Amino acid sequence: MNLEQISAALSEQLPERDADIERREARLEVFGNIAFVGLGIILAAGIVGILYMIITKMILTGERPLAGILLANFVVFAALALTYVVLREDLNDRKKKARAVSAPTSEPDAEIDTNKLLQDPINERAPSIIEDTTDLLPAHPGSKYREL
Repeated sequence: MNLEQISAALSEQLPERDADIERREARLEVFGNIAFVGLGIILAAGIVGILYMIITKMILTGERPLAGILLANFVVFAALALTYVVLREDLNDRKKKARAVSAPTSEPDAEIDTNKLLQDPINERAPSIIEDTTDLLPAHPGSKYREL
């Protein structure tokens, strides 16, 4: 089927993007980036403070050096895992936006030709819904329905 006319008709029905809405979206994205950077700085300062307390109170005083080292490693690797998750989600969002921008919205794909039929015929026989339906019926001696 040739779907070019349908695609053109649907693209005419789509509302035009408003420039004011796009500016607001851009500002909101900048605001979100600033907020997350600020949150990241505060979290990093908190992690450094926790590590400082662990090192000075547990490791350097000699009270519980092994527990202090384990706790410090836990805090460091938890912060690294959180950073990885945040950066991975940011990368996925950027990929989605890049795909949305690069994907044509009003023009059909030039690579796909919907006028062609399948090149390879299907050689398998489709099963019938009435095959083997009487196999489960009981055959009684003397009845008029006997196996042939």
